[in-house]
Amino acid sequence: MLNKSVARRYAEAFFIIARENDKIDEFQQELEKIVAAIKEVENLEAYFAHLLIPAKEKKDVASKIFASQVSQLTLNFLYMIIDKRRESYIESIAEEYQEMADESRNIAKAELTAARDVPDDEVKALAQKLSASTGKTVQLNVTVDPALIGGVKIRMGDQIIDGTVIKRLEMLRDQLKQTKIS
Repeated sequence: MLNKSVARRYAEAFFIIARENDKIDEFQQELEKIVAAIKEVENLEAYFAHLLIPAKEKKDVASKIFASQVSQLTLNFLYMIIDKRRESYIESIAEEYQEMADESRNIAKAELTAARDVPDDEVKALAQKLSASTGKTVQLNVTVDPALIGGVKIRMGDQIIDGTVIKRLEMLRDQLKQTKIS
């Protein structure tokens, strides 16, 4: 939980700068480039996370890798993260920033879990209905879980719509337990 709040503070600060400069999309792409490069380059993540390596050396490495790929503002933000010893939070910061950017674009993410594959046209129709009811553009991430037996479960933020066979069986079981036989 602490990691999320720390990442949120840094992402929020960077998002404010991005909004003031009207570069929300650009900065999001640059953060994604940084995260992808750190994951792709062998041992780079461990290098940045290492506590005994001085911040100046880390900033030199970051400059060599990212100076030609990202704006100076994004590079300065990365330097600040390194100076504050928050390198291990970079991926979480990028995720938090993306959430803020999506919110500013009026986009809501939702998880659709189904017992079997759902045809694309049905996913689109469901996303349109959810968009109409929420007033936001809903993007559905579909996963398949055969344990649900049938139906779908949708999670959007802290709301859950559970129309699965498993849930209905649980509700039926609870009703049967409460039924009094005379």
